[in-house]
Amino acid sequence: MPDLRLIASDIDGTLADDQGELAPETIVTLRALLRRGMSVVLVTGLNPWPVRRYLAHISGGDSFPKLRAIALNGIFLLEGEELHEGCFTPLDVIHDTIPVLLEEGHVPLVFGADGVTRYVPVPAGMATVEALIASRPYQPFVPVADVAELLATPAALVSMTGSAEAAARVAERLQAVLGERAYIAHQPGLRRSWVEVNHREARKDVALLALAARLGFTPEEILYFGDSLNDLPVFEKVPHVVAVENARPEIRARAWRLAPPNHAAGVARFLQELFGVSEG
Repeated sequence: MPDLRLIASDIDGTLADDQGELAPETIVTLRALLRRGMSVVLVTGLNPWPVRRYLAHISGGDSFPKLRAIALNGIFLLEGEELHEGCFTPLDVIHDTIPVLLEEGHVPLVFGADGVTRYVPVPAGMATVEALIASRPYQPFVPVADVAELLATPAALVSMTGSAEAAARVAERLQAVLGERAYIAHQPGLRRSWVEVNHREARKDVALLALAARLGFTPEEILYFGDSLNDLPVFEKVPHVVAVENARPEIRARAWRLAPPNHAAGVARFLQELFGVSEG
């Protein structure tokens, strides 16, 4: 077996089930590996609000200094109680993104440096956004009157959420408009799909490899789990990558190994077999 010292995993569609929950088996397995001295990093496109909740579920109130999270595809790093900021999406990129979202009938969601998500209500896209807001009562969302007010606070990134078809269309349009000025993270999902417009260096691979180097790990010592397109940059840079059974074909094709699906605690089951961890 390779000398694997850092376990990293995507959350939605990989570590979490289809309802976005961590199975008790997953929590027990990760805690057991942390107690062995392994480093565990959650690597996700989610913002720090839901990520903090996942970290709290795993830690269970105990202190695990080697438990960390990379949020918003690398814009934020969470270490204990500390939140480190990375590269925010340039303002000119956000300015060029918002008209495309409005033309397509979607609500621009701007995550601010203050942790507040501001949005301009667009009637055609509000049903999806209202469902999102209802699912995250712990996260502040604030409607604003216009684009000027939307950008009154420094912004980390802009995104939209909607159907898989709508997200694919928006991602294609934004790629044509923005070109190499931004990294466009397109994340098809079961509950909702996302398009996030990031700084071009705000990618999972960049953030994870930088963190690993700071901690003294090589890419060969990383074990990474993923399922979707925003995991692809990591699958291209890290040799020991595992796709859950429900992963997209592009991810499965590049995988070192395959794990059971996310709804069956696939990451936990793979880790139990690989490291000899007991379920209880």
